[in-house]
Formats: sequence, structure tokens, C-alpha cells
Amino acid sequence: MNAPLARLQFDTENEDVVVARVIGEIESTNADELLEAVGRRLRNDSAGLVLDLSATSYLDSAAIELLFDLVRRLRAHRQRMRLVVPTDAPLRRVLTLCGIDAVAEIDETVDVAFRGIRGRLGGG
Repeated sequence: MNAPLARLQFDTENEDVVVARVIGEIESTNADELLEAVGRRLRNDSAGLVLDLSATSYLDSAAIELLFDLVRRLRAHRQRMRLVVPTDAPLRRVLTLCGIDAVAEIDETVDVAFRGIRGRLGGG
């Protein structure tokens, strides 16, 4: 059996903002699995999701669709999503070209993304 393309780690210290870190590659073979794993962690009363892609090495079109789908699902529940991608990471350019930055903020660090979601609690 092949090793998984990506590992997903969750920060369990906070209850109202889910912080998930993707390590590895996201593509058509694992995108649905990652979506389900994140979905199991999000609660209806969660403020949102910080998806840390700092250690993500590759995204294909299924992964890009996964990100847009997550944004749609979260918005339906009045939740937010922020992505974490270092400014100099090649992945950031790909995400910008795909227009994800029009629907989800892209931050340099998890702390900035976390504060961005927490700062909007109650603010709509």
C-alpha cells in the first residue's frame, strides 16, 4: 500500500476556530477524504477554519475545488475560512491565480489567520 499523499493535523487547543494543517500533497485521490476529515471537526457553532497550507507541497485542480467548496460550505453556516501560505511559497501564486484570495483571506502565519477569524466573531 502506498503512503498517504497528505497528513492532516488539527490544533485541539481552541474550540471555536478549527486549525487544520495539511502536510504533503492534495490531489484528486485524497481531496474528498480531507474534506470529510475537516467537516467532522467543524461544529455548527465554530467561528471558522484556519487551513494551514505552509507544509503543503502540491495542489491539483481537485484541491483548488476543495478549497472553494470549503468556503461555500462555511459561508452557508456563517463561518469563515482563512488560509495560511507563506508569501514566498510558490503555492501562494497558484492560489492567487485561481482566485481563492477573492473568497478567503490568505495570511502569512496561523496566528494572524486565527486573530482574523476571532476578530470578526459577532461582527458578521
